[in-house]
Amino acid sequence: MFFHARLFFYSLSFFLVLEVICGEAVSDFLVSLIFNKPILMAAIIVFFLFFVFIFTLKTGKKISMTIIPVLLAFSSWGLLSLIDTSKEKGIFAFLASTVYYACMLGIHRLKLYEKDQIARGLIASSAVATLFLFYSVSYGVYMNFAIPLSILMILFFVMTTLVSYQYFQLIQNDNRIVWIYSAVIGIAITEISWIVNFWPFGYLTTGVIMLIFYYVLWDLVQSHFLEDLSKKKVVVNMALFGFLIVMVLTSSRWMPIV
Repeated sequence: MFFHARLFFYSLSFFLVLEVICGEAVSDFLVSLIFNKPILMAAIIVFFLFFVFIFTLKTGKKISMTIIPVLLAFSSWGLLSLIDTSKEKGIFAFLASTVYYACMLGIHRLKLYEKDQIARGLIASSAVATLFLFYSVSYGVYMNFAIPLSILMILFFVMTTLVSYQYFQLIQNDNRIVWIYSAVIGIAITEISWIVNFWPFGYLTTGVIMLIFYYVLWDLVQSHFLEDLSKKKVVVNMALFGFLIVMVLTSSRWMPIV
């Protein structure tokens, strides 16, 4: 079953909030709040995230299942401020709401049946999409505002670890092991973020590059937990990694270093 009325209502509410943010007058108002009244702006964001948290907790009954939806809401909010045209903002709001619905549907199905493979796939896809948005908006804010790189790296470590934990706990019962592997991936992504920081690309390209690194590590750990890891799989992942990185580097616009 891929349609659920209550989850659809939650996703529609998510979409409408993002659509309100898309409005030109509202966007200008929010930008003015960021600079003139940051406390009020923070309160609005917290209010939005709180309702996403409550909706998700009501659906999944576990706090650990709220990580991806809340981070998705925050990243979607942030990335909207970096998109120029209203049409592109509207398309993005629809896509973000679709990802949110898929994640909530996966959480709901897992509550009914813990071994639902489709539900795991939905959450895995949502995790990948959410991290892409988070990496992109984080670099976008970092490039446009005077934010120390150390803070960016800490955020990457924390959020990557938490998102990885939410998914890996679905396929591995030992929480200690799940935390260890999630933290290892978080540390690796943190180190990669420091390296990518010196590359001459925009925030979206950087987000894609970070996601490629994450996906390869994530897939290897997942294969290990599912007892499906082999030398052949490692070689295939490395080959896929190399192909995707070369494709991104050769097709992206290189920004001049000033």
